[in-house]
Amino acid sequence: MSLKHTKTQFIIRSLSKIARKKWELFIVSRIIHGIEDDIEFVCQQLVRRPDGSRALTDLFFPQFNLHLEIDEPFHSKQLKADEKRTQDIILSTRHEVERIRVHDDKGNLKTVYELRDEADKFIKRLHAKKKILLEKGDFEPWDWEKRYSAQAIIKRGYLDVEDNVVFRTQVEAMQCFGFRGRGWQRGAWKIPDGSEDWVWFPRLYEHFVWKNELSPDGKHLFQRAMNDEGITSIAKQMANARENLSRKVIVLAKARDTLGLNLLRYVGTFRVNVAKSTRDCMQFDRVRTREPVRR
Repeated sequence: MSLKHTKTQFIIRSLSKIARKKWELFIVSRIIHGIEDDIEFVCQQLVRRPDGSRALTDLFFPQFNLHLEIDEPFHSKQLKADEKRTQDIILSTRHEVERIRVHDDKGNLKTVYELRDEADKFIKRLHAKKKILLEKGDFEPWDWEKRYSAQAIIKRGYLDVEDNVVFRTQVEAMQCFGFRGRGWQRGAWKIPDGSEDWVWFPRLYEHFVWKNELSPDGKHLFQRAMNDEGITSIAKQMANARENLSRKVIVLAKARDTLGLNLLRYVGTFRVNVAKSTRDCMQFDRVRTREPVRR
């Protein structure tokens, strides 16, 4: 495994990402050092808001569907905007959002000891949430080695956009749909179950022949040809699509996460919209956000 994918490197990269935000760094590092090792966290978690725009929450705990926002000094000038942002996150994700404010109600900067105490209280709440889940038998420990593995997905039986499913390699993703090989270098793979469906790994940025783009609401994917080679390819793809209008593509988009790591993220299952596609741009419409594994 590459060093950039170890748990240690993940933690170091997470902290370096917020190094310029001194108060956020102080609080986040306190929390990371204080929580138990099997509690998963993500710094700068991407959240898609109802209007299609994107927001980054300071700290996210996937096991509890809980986001933490740390309000540094500049937040005192945008309280209404922060409140709307919080409501948007709750509406979009149905998650809980907590806040730690660097200033008190009078606008005075809190001491590091006060902020330390607030961080410690937050840690206790996390551990209490973990205890509740343990008692119910619903707590899934953070296992870094299995974080990007297909085995957990196969065991669960499906991929879901809301679960932020990501893989490190194409093979890991394809194993969810019956792939038995050791390697794969192409951009797509036809599932050998007689369905005519494909697993597709598009880059969501301009790359040689293609410029692919996911709509802000995640419901449409556009494959734009950048030259004659791409236009020729689209003509062939459209001919195949017309022959089988029910054919679907399970999309694992290639993109970098907030730490700069290249990952494959499940963004939905799509179908070609023949009517809205053109000679130089294919439009794919999302038909579902949850895809069963196929074995």
